[in-house]
Amino acid sequence: MKRFATLMLAFALVLGAFTGAQAADIKAKGQWAFDFSWLDGGDYQKDHGDDFSASQRLRTQIDVVASEALKGVVFFEMGNTVWGNKDGALGADGKSVEVRRSYIDWIVPNTDLKVRMGIQGLSLPGAVAPSSMVFDDDVAGLTLSYAINDNVGVTALWARPFDSSTSGETSGQNKFDEVDMFALAVPVTLDGFKITPYGVYASVGKDVDPGTAPNAGTEFKSGMMSMSEFANNAIDSRSETYDAWWAGAAFEMSYFAPFSLKMDAVYGSKTADDADSAERAGWIVAALAEYKLDMVTPGILAWYGSGEDDDLDNGSERMPSVSPTGWGVTSFGFPGSVYRQDTYFGLNGAGTWAVGLQFADISFMENLSHVLRVVYMKGTNDADVIKKNPTVGAAFAPGQTYTFLTDEDSAIEVNFDTTYQIYENLKLVVEMGYIKLDMDEDTWGTDDFADAKKLVFNFVYDF
Repeated sequence: MKRFATLMLAFALVLGAFTGAQAADIKAKGQWAFDFSWLDGGDYQKDHGDDFSASQRLRTQIDVVASEALKGVVFFEMGNTVWGNKDGALGADGKSVEVRRSYIDWIVPNTDLKVRMGIQGLSLPGAVAPSSMVFDDDVAGLTLSYAINDNVGVTALWARPFDSSTSGETSGQNKFDEVDMFALAVPVTLDGFKITPYGVYASVGKDVDPGTAPNAGTEFKSGMMSMSEFANNAIDSRSETYDAWWAGAAFEMSYFAPFSLKMDAVYGSKTADDADSAERAGWIVAALAEYKLDMVTPGILAWYGSGEDDDLDNGSERMPSVSPTGWGVTSFGFPGSVYRQDTYFGLNGAGTWAVGLQFADISFMENLSHVLRVVYMKGTNDADVIKKNPTVGAAFAPGQTYTFLTDEDSAIEVNFDTTYQIYENLKLVVEMGYIKLDMDEDTWGTDDFADAKKLVFNFVYDF
C-alpha cells in the first residue's frame, strides 16, 4: 500500500508539472516486444543442449511539444527482462527502468537550422542495411541539420561515447580517458538516386576504459582494438592518444525501378604515434541488388572487408568501427532480428567476404509475408596470424568473441523469417536461423564446432 501511494504521489507531481506549464502537448508512443526462443549452439560449442528462454521489453517515448520549433523527448526502456531471472523472477519489482534517450529538438530562431542535444540515437549513413557499418547506437551528443535546398542537406555532429572517469582529473589521473567523435554528412537526393558522402574523426584517449559502458563496451573493443590489444583487453598505453577517421558513402538507386541497387563503401583508420601494433586500418564495400515482383523481391547481397596479414607488430588490417549495432543484413548472425537473439556471428563485414541470395516480401496471403536468405561467408584474414600466435588466437576462437574467419575458414547462414500482422498494431514474427561454421583444423587445433540454430516467436505491439 505504501509503495502504491508513493507511485501515485509521483504520478500526481508529474501531472502537476505538466498542468502548470500549460504550454506543452504530451505525446507518447512505443513498443512492447515479447520473445519465446529456442537457441542451440549460439557459442558454437557442442553438448550444451537446447536453451529455451522467454523475455520481454517495453520502450516508451514521450514527446513534450512546446511548438513546431521546440520539443523535448525522453525514451524509457524496461528490459530486456528474462522471465524467471532477476527482474523477471518470482515477485518481480526489479529496477529495470532505463533512460535510453533524453534530448531536446529546437530550431534556431529565424533560420532553418535544426538542433538536437542530449542522449540520442545516432547513426552514420547506410544503404545496404538501414544502419552504418561504423556506428549506430545511443550516445550523448549534439547534432546540427540544415537543408540547403530540396536536393542537398548537411548534418554535422559531435558525440562523446566515453568519458571513463570524471574523478582524479585535477591530480593528473585519467587525463586521457575520453572518446570524442566529429562527423559531417552531405545527403544529395536526385530523381531516382541518393548519395550521402560522409567523414568522421575521433580522438581516443589511452586511459579509456570501455568496461565502464555496460551496453557498448564489447562493441567498442571488438571494433577499435588491434588484435594484440584485444587479446590483452586494453588499449596500448605507449601512445598518449589515438586518432581515428573514416571516409565513406552510402548510395541508393531506384531510377530503373523495379530494379534497385544499394551500396556502401567506407575506409577507416586508427593511428598511434608510439605503438604500431595498436594501429588498425581497413575498408568494407557492400552491395544489395533487388528486383521487385508482385509477390517476391529477389536480391543478391555481397560484401568484402579487408583482413589481417600474418604480422601482429604492424597493427590490424580490418576496418575499425565504434559500435555498429544495427547492420542487419541477416537476422541471426548479424543484428537484424526484430527484437533479440541475433549478432551471433558479427557486427559488420570486417575481415570477411560474402555473397548471398535474398528473397524478401514473399507474400501469397494478406497480412502474411516471409523473408528467405542464404549467405556464404569466407574470411579474408591470413590464417598464419592465428597459427603463429596461439595465445592471441585463443582470444579469437569461436565462442570467445564475434566470429573471426581466416582465409581457410568459411560459414553459411540461412534465415527464414515470417511476419503475420495479427492486428494493425500487433504482429507475430517467427524467425528461424542456422549458421554452419567450417573452421580449419590446422589453424584452430580443432574443427569440432557446433552448428548454431534458433527458433524464435516474437510478438511486437507498436502503439
